[in-house]
Amino acid sequence: MKVFILALSFLVAPVMVLQAQDGYYHDFDSKRTTGKSGTGDNIDVNYYRCDWTIDPRTTSKTITGTVTTYFTTTTTNVNTIKIDLNSGSFNNSSLVVKYHGTTCTRSLSSNILTITLPVTIATKGTLDSLSISYSGNPPNVSGAAQGYQRGKDGNNINYVNTLSESYEDRDWWPCKADMQDKPDSMDLIVKVPWASSGTDTFWVAANGKMIDSTISGGWRTFHFKTKYPTASYLVGISVARFNRYYRTVNINGTTVPVVYNLLAGKSSSYYTNAVNAMDKINQVIVKFSEKFGDYPFKDEKHGFYDGLLGAGGMEHQTFSAIAPSALTSLGTLTHELMHQWFGDKVTFSTWNDLWLAEGFARYSEALGPELLPAVFGSNPSSIRLGWKNSSKNSYSSVGAWIPNSSMGNSDAIWNTAYGGAVYDRGAMVVSMLRTLLGDDKFFEACRNYLNDPLLAYGSAKTSDLQRHMEAVIGGFSLQEFFDSYVTGNGYPIYTNSNSIQWQAIGSTGIRFGVVGQGRSAGSNVSYYASVLPIRVQGAGGKDTLIVLYDRGTQGVSIGGHGIEYGNSPTPEIYLGWKPTSVTFDPYNMSLVDGSVMAGTVMATHITEFNVTRQNDKDVATLKIEDYNNVKNVSLESSKDGNNFIFSAAMQSGANGTYTTSLLSSGSTYYRAKVVMQGGEIIYSDIRHILRNEESAKASLLNNPVKNTLRIKLASNGRNSVHGYTIMDMSGKTLQRSGAKFSGDLLEVNVESLPRGTHVLQIQCDTGNQTIQFIKE
Repeated sequence: MKVFILALSFLVAPVMVLQAQDGYYHDFDSKRTTGKSGTGDNIDVNYYRCDWTIDPRTTSKTITGTVTTYFTTTTTNVNTIKIDLNSGSFNNSSLVVKYHGTTCTRSLSSNILTITLPVTIATKGTLDSLSISYSGNPPNVSGAAQGYQRGKDGNNINYVNTLSESYEDRDWWPCKADMQDKPDSMDLIVKVPWASSGTDTFWVAANGKMIDSTISGGWRTFHFKTKYPTASYLVGISVARFNRYYRTVNINGTTVPVVYNLLAGKSSSYYTNAVNAMDKINQVIVKFSEKFGDYPFKDEKHGFYDGLLGAGGMEHQTFSAIAPSALTSLGTLTHELMHQWFGDKVTFSTWNDLWLAEGFARYSEALGPELLPAVFGSNPSSIRLGWKNSSKNSYSSVGAWIPNSSMGNSDAIWNTAYGGAVYDRGAMVVSMLRTLLGDDKFFEACRNYLNDPLLAYGSAKTSDLQRHMEAVIGGFSLQEFFDSYVTGNGYPIYTNSNSIQWQAIGSTGIRFGVVGQGRSAGSNVSYYASVLPIRVQGAGGKDTLIVLYDRGTQGVSIGGHGIEYGNSPTPEIYLGWKPTSVTFDPYNMSLVDGSVMAGTVMATHITEFNVTRQNDKDVATLKIEDYNNVKNVSLESSKDGNNFIFSAAMQSGANGTYTTSLLSSGSTYYRAKVVMQGGEIIYSDIRHILRNEESAKASLLNNPVKNTLRIKLASNGRNSVHGYTIMDMSGKTLQRSGAKFSGDLLEVNVESLPRGTHVLQIQCDTGNQTIQFIKE
């Protein structure tokens, strides 16, 4: 535990000790921007002390309080500070700002409180504080904006609760509303009415751990502390007559307090059913901790409280609020639980990336039943089908990422198509990532994302998640995937003329062919990087799921256990048994419109493609199976290996051989394009012809390496690898292969190697080559 002491001589007495969890403190220079309103652009908030008086019995839902903000300056010469606060509710004589006891000049307009300090803070990095006292009646519900509202319990007694997502934190407390600037800790001190007779009256639900409760006359003051960084919209308060229930759950050796606060005055069955449902979630906490890392707030508490207005649930950090109608909904309870990892521990940096929270939380509604079928009793596939259908219909016009033009206020987010897309399309993005990477790598990537020192208990962007997903698969780019489904709209179609074909290869394998891809109406994506889950069955109960990853002209890769590189639209998979039936996405794992594929004979298969330099010409040769179904073959060229153009038609010869030659033009990449009679297109592997002065040496594409060493072979058309040997630095052989390989990319699995520096020796046509690499 780190202790930060405010020892500046001019601070408000008494001197205050700020405490933050080890590893959670974020230096002010790490902040990337300010919130949407632009407040607090010259400070980094370290700590809030919130003192509130709340009496639900009054005729108006008034809140009175003082919020003291401790901050570090991020620029020099700070003399004004801006804070978010509702100008319609609190611009009155009660609004007083003090800086070390001196009243500051202030103005409140357009929900921004501008404070002029009595002195200039000259030095960047100065630790300082100010206090804001205020009182007023927060605004009423307006569309999707809730904020601070009142309801009635079962005895018709008023209660108060808050729901600040998305911009309503400022509606009831002064704060810097910026997910990228979380305070490292908070004290929430709430004074509420208390009956002198000893009968329980009002209790407080709040974030963090209750550390004190004192009664004085007709009032009781509850003191909660959280030492975890908390986004301002995740701060939640409820003052109500609560029946209270206490449990514990063991998370990796830590006993975590579990608390349920349920509104008073309800029937006995109301409490029995709610408590039974919430108790089941304790099993889910354990399972999610196994998959995503320990429950993020295990040193404080987990729990639920009753009475949320305006939504089914809200993931207030450590203590989620639930509507009375949703207390027994395992889906809602699980959803809010998952938010403690995705949304609370790692918050989205701006509202653009809201799907990073809601997509994972929605996905948990199917993950829970998958991990604990006896607890939930629901079908994960059926749940995913609901998301898939809504993403294809109600929310097809938008992506999961919210553009600036559609997030100006809560209505713009929640009462438009984006309000559903961040949930359902977001959940399908998560489903496709898991399907593509496979469980081991997907959950590893999630844990790495959640524990990244730059993100944990901070905030993230979509690119941060993408980076971690790519890292576990050896750097394979997922940019096209994220462009297709996160920022892109619509979905791909594989039916009718755009289809996926299959063919049994003898009695041990299967070959697939992607004929083409259609797009939904209104799509803004030119070609979807598509995750295609395919169930393959055979005699004797043989059953497996194969995942194809269609990347258009780049070909089809094999997913499900990481991603196997490939650029052929006709991938072959060894099964060890003969396939008899194939079903397209039977478990609703992907946002793709497809159909059951009838068995068909594949049109062709490229068996060989080579390009050699002969004098002043580059000569290309292609050999192909089932050549009777070929319409034409052409040679395409590229200078960068990515952007190919037509170079020459290839002429057919005997037995499926096609050739052509053209004048040499220096270093060039080549591939063959095969067009079938039915219109489908097949591409060969890529060959690289070097300039005469270039060598044919190999180079590493990733170093250091974790699992798969990727080697780029600068082939000149003659250079084949006859094997490789991996040795430690003493010369001891650790791994060897004598297999011949001809192509531009060689991949070597080094997962079993010990960590450290190793030597790779490649045996090539042009001689041996030695390269050092580091195994992580």
